[in-house]
Amino acid sequence: MPLFFDTPAQTFDTGLLYDQGAVVVPGKLKHHKTMNKIKLELQKKTVPEKTSMGTTHITAMTGNASFPVASRLPTDAQVQTAQDELIAVDAAVGVAETVWKQRIQERDVKEAAWDAMFTARANNCEAVAMDDLATLVSTGFPLRSTPSPVGALPAPGNLRAEMAAMPGSMDLTWNSVAGALVYKIQCMEHVSAAGWADVKTQSQVTCTVTGLVSGKTYAFRVLAIGPKGEGPWSDEAVRMAP
Repeated sequence: MPLFFDTPAQTFDTGLLYDQGAVVVPGKLKHHKTMNKIKLELQKKTVPEKTSMGTTHITAMTGNASFPVASRLPTDAQVQTAQDELIAVDAAVGVAETVWKQRIQERDVKEAAWDAMFTARANNCEAVAMDDLATLVSTGFPLRSTPSPVGALPAPGNLRAEMAAMPGSMDLTWNSVAGALVYKIQCMEHVSAAGWADVKTQSQVTCTVTGLVSGKTYAFRVLAIGPKGEGPWSDEAVRMAP
């Protein structure tokens, strides 16, 4: 008769496995027999690892009475052919890789020699041409581009005036101008005949103007100064001093 886990006088260390003698009985648990499977994991194996496994398998199947030759699929001949072809092509790839690496090394050596040769020739052409542009062009070598001077600068854009934390102070900000070395900031009382007064000249694009009279309205402007001098003034920003 079949044995169950709760059979009297039977214990779990009797040598019986949990998945042996699976029987369904009312009120009892159903146990499934574990299936033994082959674990290939071919996607994780290299070609040499695969052919090594193939050799082990073919050797193990030779004279294996558990698997009659007539029952084997694919056939022994098909398996052996696949094994031999993969080994052969892998060996050919190994030879090709060796030759390819040798050619890469040879090319690197030749390239270094070429670089040295043409660098020496370019230096010789420069010495003979003595900085004459037409003569240098006639060599067929590419020429270095000469830096072009920065032209007239545009006016700084987006000038903004905001009340600062301290009374009589105003925070100014504006967009940077490419090529600008410094910025000049001016200020005047709005609608005044006194005219513009210089505040400061600086490289930053933010500035705090102090010494203003609280409650009065002021106008501000800024210009960029580059290698070729001053650019135009920005649009004015008008704001009452806190």
